[in-house]
Amino acid sequence: MNVEKFLQLPITKDFTVIAGHKGLNKAVQNVEILDFEFSPDIHHVRDTIFTPNSVVLSSLLFAKQKPEYLFNAVKNLIELGASALAYKPVIFKELPEEVLSYAEQHNFPILRFGGDEFFEKIILETMAYAKTQDYSYFIETILRRLVEEDVTQEQIKSILQQLNKPFEKYVFIANLRAGDTIHPNWMQPFYSLEPLLKSGMICSYKKSLFIIMTHPSQQFQFERVLHEWLALYAIPTDTITFGYSSCNDTQTGFPMALREAFFANIFAEIDMLPSCHYKNLASDCLLIELYRKDATFAMDYVSSFLAPLLDDKADPDLMETAITYIIKKGNIKEVAVAQFCHPNTIRYRMAKIRQLVAPIDNDYVFYERLATAVKLYLLHSKMTSD
Repeated sequence: MNVEKFLQLPITKDFTVIAGHKGLNKAVQNVEILDFEFSPDIHHVRDTIFTPNSVVLSSLLFAKQKPEYLFNAVKNLIELGASALAYKPVIFKELPEEVLSYAEQHNFPILRFGGDEFFEKIILETMAYAKTQDYSYFIETILRRLVEEDVTQEQIKSILQQLNKPFEKYVFIANLRAGDTIHPNWMQPFYSLEPLLKSGMICSYKKSLFIIMTHPSQQFQFERVLHEWLALYAIPTDTITFGYSSCNDTQTGFPMALREAFFANIFAEIDMLPSCHYKNLASDCLLIELYRKDATFAMDYVSSFLAPLLDDKADPDLMETAITYIIKKGNIKEVAVAQFCHPNTIRYRMAKIRQLVAPIDNDYVFYERLATAVKLYLLHSKMTSD
């Protein structure tokens, strides 16, 4: 976690940043208490008195009679690699300007308590959060590897053992992604489902969320059960897209199920649908595997075929129309509605697009080539936006 995350804990939410605003990205690995360590009357101060990357809590009692001690304390904390100083405004409501100015110059956050927060409770909550985050990071790292790498059966077995979950024979996975305008913490309510997932788990991946369930039967109604739980917990899904995997064998198909759900979600977004099942993607699965195996080759094809539309001098309406034309599966009337123009305008644009990218192809070949290029283009855009 960093200082910014530290300030988002329930117990620190009323803290105020009064200096060092540019240092909120400093890592926080510990929380410690400062009493009299920087008083000149204390002679046993060592370089190791505070560990680096700590948030230091203090009432500043050591400087009650000598405010000038504050500058030396802040200077020493910076030299010792502390991440921030958080003080309770009981001795000093405001800090001397020279202290604040020095902290600001060195991007050292100084935080003022919001009320009567107890030091011990701050430490306990911070350490509990850090422990949770460490586990979440561990899980995310493992799932990222399963999604992005081609792992062997032995590696899958080892990874499942590390996850240490009572998984059943078959795995079912949903990948959830929020719309651009939704709150950044949209994932949080979904974690309330975790107590129900005795043989499953929830984990974030890039800007999406995996909900993983396992079951002894291939006939398990995963989608129905998931939405019943979401309704039970009153979790809104209006702005969420869902991608669903096929049923896979847990011990051998876990990585495949993760990828299926993830890419099904991407195609749900591409087709502007609320959900998509991987088994319904048909030949789009081939495009996914092509992109996964050799993204450079795939994008070379896209760049070559769509070059006249992607050129800086090209009419941007043409590329937008080509995308909508493929999403609407060639339905001119639907494209016209989506583009807010007359169907004849769409016909004119499509004729121009065809003349630019495939002047000698027949209708079927033109649509096939355009669909392939546009879908790879959109897939690449989604993959690189995370």
